[in-house]
Amino acid sequence: MRAFLIALFVFLWFLLGYFMWQCHDYKCHADDGGEVKVEEKVSTPIGAVEEKYGPLTFNYSDGKAVTGEGWEEYKASLTENWKDGEFLEITGLYRSDETNSSTFENLGLARANESKSLFSPPVPDDKIMLKSKLVDDNVNQDRRFASADIRRYVVSDAIDESIPDRTIIRFPFNSTDKLNDSSVETYLDKVAERVKKSGERVSLTGHTDNVDSNAFNNALGQRRADIIKRYLISKGVAANKIIAQSKGESSPIASNDSSQGRAQNRRTELQIIK
Repeated sequence: MRAFLIALFVFLWFLLGYFMWQCHDYKCHADDGGEVKVEEKVSTPIGAVEEKYGPLTFNYSDGKAVTGEGWEEYKASLTENWKDGEFLEITGLYRSDETNSSTFENLGLARANESKSLFSPPVPDDKIMLKSKLVDDNVNQDRRFASADIRRYVVSDAIDESIPDRTIIRFPFNSTDKLNDSSVETYLDKVAERVKKSGERVSLTGHTDNVDSNAFNNALGQRRADIIKRYLISKGVAANKIIAQSKGESSPIASNDSSQGRAQNRRTELQIIK
């Protein structure tokens, strides 16, 4: 009798263990009659990740823009407090193996034009510049990807950000004190904040027109670079992060035969070095 009870206990123990094992991988519940039902447990596959995309993306070989999470904030960052003299430059990116089914010369221009429609309004049409760029990168053809570089820049008598890799700061004739211009100071404030956070360096190159001697112009160009350097230092940029030099009259960007051309040449070029 005792052996029978022991055997029964062992059998019930294993039966309970089996039931608990089943409920580990399956959902168990009782129906209205008290009978225990076993249902297959629903689980997320290991490693499965929800697809997330940026605010502005495109599908492979497709010029249609798709807005996603964070779009409104991204748009606001490029359009809020719009001022005269500001522009939006949209560069559509495309790859040589993508198929262009648009009416544009390449898929990059199609993407730039499609992006333009998302910003106008509030940005005026004539303030949006479109460009395209052929890139050599690997993208997953089965998912969306960013394919438009967009930047906001200023062009005025004092400052010109139209060149992507540098900013031109202009000076009046024989002058080094143009930093009284609020647009220049606003721009330099942004530069200072950026390089303090990123650790990047700033290169400043002073230029002049061809009026006066070469020696005088070399010194004048240096003073134009140095005044911007001093301003950045006053905003907290370390002096060893700033390179200030002069090219005097040796690198004009316009003809010195006209007053307009000479005004273009009186400048300091600022570049951020990564």
